[in-house]
Amino acid sequence: MNRREALKRVAFIMGGTVIGANLFLEGCTRPASKDVATLFEAETTDYLGELAEAILPKTSTPGAKEAGVGEFIPVMIRDCYDEKDQKSFLDGLNGVEARAKKDFKKGFLELTPEEKLQFVNTYDKEANEYQKNKKEEDANHFFTMLKQLTLTGFFTSEVGMKKALRYVKIPGKYDGNYPYKKGDKAWAI
Repeated sequence: MNRREALKRVAFIMGGTVIGANLFLEGCTRPASKDVATLFEAETTDYLGELAEAILPKTSTPGAKEAGVGEFIPVMIRDCYDEKDQKSFLDGLNGVEARAKKDFKKGFLELTPEEKLQFVNTYDKEANEYQKNKKEEDANHFFTMLKQLTLTGFFTSEVGMKKALRYVKIPGKYDGNYPYKKGDKAWAI
């Protein structure tokens, strides 16, 4: 008996109390477009790491590259996004170099940290405007997906939880009236 069959039987015995067991068993998988395979090449994951680092750079806490966000993004794009969003992401990723050369007369990797910040801020404004005006059936903007995946990848990584957030391995009871001091880190849960 395999794990999937065992879990189905346990769910049946428990009277179906395992809500969402199918999602748990099947995971987050969708058919990936053929072009998504290029995201898993080492060169592309390194490039995605650099883009993510521009969004969430290293400061007193680690940056997105150190958290492995460049490797996280392709997995999520392949497994959890539909084809129109996959295509939008790939088209946007393929347009980054051309955009950097148009705006700064050099490739993205050659930009200074200040220019990278300006680059992502410009993209962020465009993405926000696009998202406000898009129709439900339209694909999401490339930069919106990149930014969301960067933040998700960072704050769900060990580095993000333990170094950027307050982390307690075995938390105690919930205290809804816990005193907050200005400047405290958020809790990792």
